Amino acid sequence: MGTIPTPEFPAAGVLWRGWDDETLRIIDEKHQPVLLFVRDTDPLVWPFLRETFHAMPKNAKLCALVHERCTALYTEVETLPEELKLLGAGTRYHIAILSPYGLTPIVTIDPTGGGRPAEIVERIVALLERMLEAWR
Repeated sequence: MGTIPTPEFPAAGVLWRGWDDETLRIIDEKHQPVLLFVRDTDPLVWPFLRETFHAMPKNAKLCALVHERCTALYTEVETLPEELKLLGAGTRYHIAILSPYGLTPIVTIDPTGGGRPAEIVERIVALLERMLEAWR
């Protein structure tokens, strides 16, 4: 797999996990939604993805949700697992909240759709909080 940001939780705020057997085991054990981030250097989407990615660890609520309940999954479009490609990751969406059952997208987030990166992260937090209330 490509370069994954070094997991420096909690200093960096979000512990991003790569696509591997250990991550899949954690997802299976937690039975909680998964926050997916697909890095894509396409110049049409990368500036938005980059700024949203940098805003994520600055949001304390997001960091707490990922640390306590969810799994944060990071992959690059060039090494995207076939399981995620088939469901539209890397083409139809780059940021999504996935079901732990089959890693199907529950909701996708479009960072190019307007709003500052911090606002996009707030939207992600609101979606996660709402889902997790019902997920118990």
